[in-house]
Amino acid sequence: MAERNSTSWSKKVAAFCANPRSFLASTTVESFVDDLLKDLKSESLNEQTKVLMLNLLLEFPTTLCPEKAAGELTAEILMNILHQMSTSVKSIGLRCHLLLAIETVLITTDNFNCNCKVSLDFASSLMYLISDINDKKQGSSNRPVRVMACECLRELEYCYPGLLSQRLEHLYTMQQQEITSAHQSYTLLYSVALKNAIQILAQTEGPSNGNLKQMLTSNGSFVWSATKDMKELKPSSGEQLCLLPSNNETKELKSILALLLEDSYLFTAACQSALFWHITQIVAMVRTISPVIFKSQLVRLFGTKDKSCFHSILQMKAVFTDSLFTSEDEHFLLQRLVGMTQHPLLSTPVKLFYLDCLLHFPENRPLNSNPGENLPVLLTVKMTSSLFPNIFNDCTTMLCRQNLLSMVYLENEGYRSEKGIGYLFEHLMALYSMVDNNAGREITATFFRSVYLFVRYFHFCEKHMENLTETLLELYKSQSSLALYFINLINQTQILLEFQTWPGSLSKGLQRHIVNLPMESSTMKFLRCHLKVLCRVAQENTISQTSTVLFLRRLVFQSDLCQKGDWGLGNALLSVCKCILQHKHLNVVFMHLADLLQHLMHHFEDIDIQDRSRLYYILLTNVSNDKLGKILNMSPMGGPTKTRSLSSIMTESENFSTLLTIHDTERTILCLCPIHDEKSAVVPFAEESMEESPSAEYDLEDYYRYLEDHTSSLLPLKYHLTFKEDVEKKFNKLSCIVLHFELSNANYEEISNINVMCLYSDRKPPVVTIYLVPKEPYPSILGVNATFNADGCTYLSRFEPLHITFPELFVPLPVPESCPLHARYHLFGNLWQTMQSDDQSQCEESIFCHKMSKESLQVFVQSHFSKFVVSYRDHEYKIAILLPPRFHILIHAHYHEDTACFDIRTDNWRILPYLNSHLRDLSNNT
Repeated sequence: MAERNSTSWSKKVAAFCANPRSFLASTTVESFVDDLLKDLKSESLNEQTKVLMLNLLLEFPTTLCPEKAAGELTAEILMNILHQMSTSVKSIGLRCHLLLAIETVLITTDNFNCNCKVSLDFASSLMYLISDINDKKQGSSNRPVRVMACECLRELEYCYPGLLSQRLEHLYTMQQQEITSAHQSYTLLYSVALKNAIQILAQTEGPSNGNLKQMLTSNGSFVWSATKDMKELKPSSGEQLCLLPSNNETKELKSILALLLEDSYLFTAACQSALFWHITQIVAMVRTISPVIFKSQLVRLFGTKDKSCFHSILQMKAVFTDSLFTSEDEHFLLQRLVGMTQHPLLSTPVKLFYLDCLLHFPENRPLNSNPGENLPVLLTVKMTSSLFPNIFNDCTTMLCRQNLLSMVYLENEGYRSEKGIGYLFEHLMALYSMVDNNAGREITATFFRSVYLFVRYFHFCEKHMENLTETLLELYKSQSSLALYFINLINQTQILLEFQTWPGSLSKGLQRHIVNLPMESSTMKFLRCHLKVLCRVAQENTISQTSTVLFLRRLVFQSDLCQKGDWGLGNALLSVCKCILQHKHLNVVFMHLADLLQHLMHHFEDIDIQDRSRLYYILLTNVSNDKLGKILNMSPMGGPTKTRSLSSIMTESENFSTLLTIHDTERTILCLCPIHDEKSAVVPFAEESMEESPSAEYDLEDYYRYLEDHTSSLLPLKYHLTFKEDVEKKFNKLSCIVLHFELSNANYEEISNINVMCLYSDRKPPVVTIYLVPKEPYPSILGVNATFNADGCTYLSRFEPLHITFPELFVPLPVPESCPLHARYHLFGNLWQTMQSDDQSQCEESIFCHKMSKESLQVFVQSHFSKFVVSYRDHEYKIAILLPPRFHILIHAHYHEDTACFDIRTDNWRILPYLNSHLRDLSNNT
């Protein structure tokens, strides 16, 4: 097949990243990883391609190395490749990626420990690389490798805290001596190692007894056992770790921290933030060091425009509160945050970050310990007056600003707050005007979220709530298609306001509007929406359902709803009836509801709706209210234990729940047996010359147009629906069988249910035709189950998975019956010309060879590809295969020196692995 070069590997990497599971269906993980590692050593591949290949190990380490032994072996091979590489500038990028790949594989496969030789070798190699201070040995060109080694060690220290705790002196010496741009990486490595080392000491509690000084001056080996019994550090919690060193130890540690802070201004903002957080945690644990050590940095950080550095200030404030920040500092930070939330040069996500910081501001003396959103005491109405939302903001900003201001107005009293609440209501009305004028989905969703926020904070404002209810009712009158938004609003506000009446008043208003609608075309147009709302209203026991039932009666008697027999509308109507059946005051509407159900069971032109109406009518007229609710809310099989709730309409020996439940057959009793098409059998063909035939007037444009029109019918798969062996006697006669199909991936369109009238064990099995409509021509697995009636009950039976193999997707080139006989041959030639390999398309060429005689080649083609042959002459075969929806495999098979050669062209290179596997299987069995 195709040679493994840079182009083919780029395609393989892209295919793997798109769908690893589908890619590995055509090969094994072991063989793919073997090829990858082997080609990493190849000099024919460029460095960029090798980096792409290593990215697979970075992104999918556990997929490619599912077992611990495989991970160790892979890491060992990568280490050998790293050691064998030259230190030239050309290989810098590849060496950095190798270090990352080795570390990733060792960590994710749980191989980084003292029992793994590769891990010991890798850790030593990293220390060796970072020991080349100031590029004295390998020069500045290799500095990126040193930086990467530092990052790898830092990641290892994060994953295994304390690993470097006995090498602090060596790391500190290197950090102090490094004067190149790599100084930043050395500083971060030392700071995280120092923080973790102090954290280990702090677990012992009490005085350090010289252990801190000993650790600071340690220069031993890796501490592989340091990950045991590590506590999570939470500086702001009451269970904070604490270390009490001596004065000399404190002085030495303070000197180290001061030097680290002095270097911080040289670093990038993200690195400064990481360094400040490490030092903050250290100072929080070492109680003998005052937080005042950060004062000189705060002067610089207060004026920063970088969000990560500003976040560092908030982290320090959360940890140290008033021991580092005064009330004036707190007021300044709040003013700064308010200004940053509306800065014109900042992006929307950054502004939203600062808004969130206001709601989670770490106060010096918080009034409550709620970890959620809290309003700072110093944040006043006047300070936030510039944050008022408007319709020119993006939707997320509008909602966040409204949420913040609502909390401000709720916490502060006075005319400013009352005026602010009025402004928020006016903003809500502005959004309403946009929605009422057919605004888009985003604005509509934003309006209902804004309504929810307004109700959440100001449900006690009777005047505004009455106006809001009237506005929402007017919106429903003009935009009934928004019914689901109204239902969700009622649901969410009812959860929020458990003992408030507003959700109920909105429900009553909607009911009042719907039940007074005339039976006109405008009402019928949005009838589904109206029925959904009435279904939700019927769940409220405090709302009378008399008007709803009368409306439904008027609907079925005065409209053509029953004559049309629309199952969807009938189901929506019965959903309302089901909710009314469970209503607390069912007896009030008993007669009207009974008339309605009786009319539906006799006049609705759909059998399913008739059956359900009959069931509800029987329940209504024979079952008490308390038992009725239990039956209608009965759990499916596998749920909570069912209880007997009927006595009046069933005999004492019967359980009504068994008739309302779909039972599992527990084992597979049905199967689909493929019907082999007679046309696919061995068909002999005569030698002929198509080249001499007259030209067929059927060009590619006509072909693709015809193909598009017939895609849904190109791939029919026929099966016999039959019994498996030894089924129970009660399953010998099945009726009303419905086959359901579940796709295992997104490569095919959804398959509709298939209805089979009956299946008897003593009769010929029925034929089932499954029409596959592929999106991508790959093998797949279909999950199949069936529901059916047997012995008076409904059952569910699961089939064994249905495997759709690659050759089952093969279809001869489709041409209209009106085309000449030789149209496929000329179509082959046109397609062959268009499928030349290039980098701008998915077309690809390949070759498959296998040792066989001329006679064997003829038998091979005749046995497996006879219905796809478009031309045959002098032991040369032209084979054209369509893979729906619009991909092709073209094969020119010929004989050459005791070898059968298959020249292949395709317009989808991703199918080549499947074709290769198929040809290899066929040739091995020839």
